[in-house]
Amino acid sequence: MTIADILTARASFIVLQVLDLATTLIAFHFGAFEVNPLVAHLTRLFGPIGGVVLSKLIAVLIIFRVRKLMWVANLFYVGVVCWNVFVLLAFFHLMRP
Repeated sequence: MTIADILTARASFIVLQVLDLATTLIAFHFGAFEVNPLVAHLTRLFGPIGGVVLSKLIAVLIIFRVRKLMWVANLFYVGVVCWNVFVLLAFFHLMRP
């Protein structure tokens, strides 16, 4: 399996969505806020969990219809998950005594 295969795989997209969901909810727990205006609006309407889950469902519905751009979406979400991990590490570092 090549990197191109991984980047175009639907399973990769789903895994990245789950990682984004998990890291976002953990960051919310430590006081972070959503910077994506659409997701922030959804979290105000449906709460932190409901808003983020709804945004994930929307992302899945959109990308599964536009398969040619799967690799772009996967690269984007790799960046999002890395950013979320960075934010979490910063929170953990700041919380240490």
